[in-house]
Amino acid sequence: MKKVFALLLAITMLFGCFSMASAEGTKVASVFYGGGTPLSIDPALNSASSGSNVLKLAHAGLMGWQWVDGVATLSPELAESYEISEDKLTYTFTLREGLKWSDGSDFKASEIKASWDRAASAELGADYGYMFEYIDGYNKGAGPLNIVVDDEARTLSVTLNAPADFFLELCAFPTYYPVKTEIADAEGIWATNPETYIGMGAFRMTKYAVDDVIAFERNPYYWNADAVVLDGVNCYLSEDNVAILTAYENDTAQFINAIDPQEYERLYATYPGELVMGPYIGTWYVLFNVHKDLSPSTKQLTVQEMSQARYALGLMINRQDLVDYVTMGGQAPATGFFPAGLSDGLNEDVRAAEGYGTWYTGTATPSDVNPDYTADCVEALNILIGLGYPYTGSIEGGDIVFTDFPTIEFAFNNSGANAAIMQYVQETWNQFGITGVINQEAWATLQVKLKEGDAESARMGWIADFNHTINFIDIFLSSSGNNYPRLGRDLGTYTRSTETTADAGVGAYWGLEGTQTWAEAYDALASQIKVSNDPAEKSALSAQCEQVLMSSGAVAPMYFYTNPYMLKPNVENLIMLSTGDVIWTYADIK
Repeated sequence: MKKVFALLLAITMLFGCFSMASAEGTKVASVFYGGGTPLSIDPALNSASSGSNVLKLAHAGLMGWQWVDGVATLSPELAESYEISEDKLTYTFTLREGLKWSDGSDFKASEIKASWDRAASAELGADYGYMFEYIDGYNKGAGPLNIVVDDEARTLSVTLNAPADFFLELCAFPTYYPVKTEIADAEGIWATNPETYIGMGAFRMTKYAVDDVIAFERNPYYWNADAVVLDGVNCYLSEDNVAILTAYENDTAQFINAIDPQEYERLYATYPGELVMGPYIGTWYVLFNVHKDLSPSTKQLTVQEMSQARYALGLMINRQDLVDYVTMGGQAPATGFFPAGLSDGLNEDVRAAEGYGTWYTGTATPSDVNPDYTADCVEALNILIGLGYPYTGSIEGGDIVFTDFPTIEFAFNNSGANAAIMQYVQETWNQFGITGVINQEAWATLQVKLKEGDAESARMGWIADFNHTINFIDIFLSSSGNNYPRLGRDLGTYTRSTETTADAGVGAYWGLEGTQTWAEAYDALASQIKVSNDPAEKSALSAQCEQVLMSSGAVAPMYFYTNPYMLKPNVENLIMLSTGDVIWTYADIK
């Protein structure tokens, strides 16, 4: 009873916030992106899609998304125009005349260079710092970036290491957004204060309240302010799916994208056309910390053998049942890490292209040995038997149980279907005597834990920042702050490693033969992709990267995303991209 009362009280308090914030303007959109309070909304420090959609309100890049003949199109934003050299190595941008920051001060081209130098710097150590690797002079964050600025002419010339057909998309990505570097601190504290959160976007911050709301009003200094209709946008911060949906159904929120799949059938019937399964180029996956020792007590496995054990854990899961009966949002079972619809510059969809492997082929196929198990599951069981894990029963008898598999601790944030998915995975493993202890954590807390290396396993998703395989490959570079399995990285703060796994991340255990360091096996392939001018070579190297990653067992892709969201029918001109971007710049509430 106390829980019910507490929930009702929380919802009531939430609604009170809605009423107060909405009264500030005649047309104010109230939205929920799920995930609670973002870890950071500093454009350089953020690496989460929910935080990205919040900070897009206040910031803008050289390029952005505009409506062109009714189609959301990548177009010049702060730039008025751009030119690309014949060798495709130099991009010269001319800025719009009279640009101003949201505090009314003049904006200069040199402030873009300063922002990029900050975001790319090893000193800042941003998760996405490696995204500037395409620019000549990056030097692993040591700089300086090869950028020539002329403030009088309002020009910015950027020289790349090699042609990158996605560079204009990068210029529309949050990490490339300019900030006032003289205000921005290294911790992102500046981004929690309306007085210092100054940007170039269509809106400016008026309130920042942890676990409550981040509110924005229209920015009168935005270069295209006359085309902005909304008076403001309120981003409410909650990880409670029930409260979020209740807010939508009570008409106190116009947009939500954290929805319990169990509600889909009712919502389809009750609100025709409002629940949308939008396109999404992304993969939901389970990650494993490679410093976790998975040996049974009776035998010490090698690091390479633990890779096989991790792969077997992922192979056990019936991905078809997962998307049919748990997520229920039109997702597709994952067959590899790269999602369907992802391009490598040569192939528009790598999952349909030659050269890319398929790792889960029998996820919904009954096994010939025992039709109660899938073919993939039987393969996984045989891998574990071959590795020497003690067990009772048999595959044929349908009663096989492993008796000495180490317990694995899982962390997840409760947004959308995450809890249900982790419970499904846990129950699958429990069936075979493998114990997974799952711990729910706030998204900001989980991100910190993952960044520090203090997590044995967790759920994670990656949505394309731009449509190219290199964006997914870069996640697991040794230098990437998003490399949560710690491939090519040291222990971090993890304290439960063993003598065998203490150097698992940095030792020579990787590659298809299990004899290379991660830098040799993976980073080197990524570097070749970035300097190659041959689309066919880039494609082949991308396929090799995925093969090396999957052979590590450090990630177990579960499904390829769709983007379930609800939008009120009186909202017009909202830009929704397959990268998960939600752009309110030109939206209207009729």
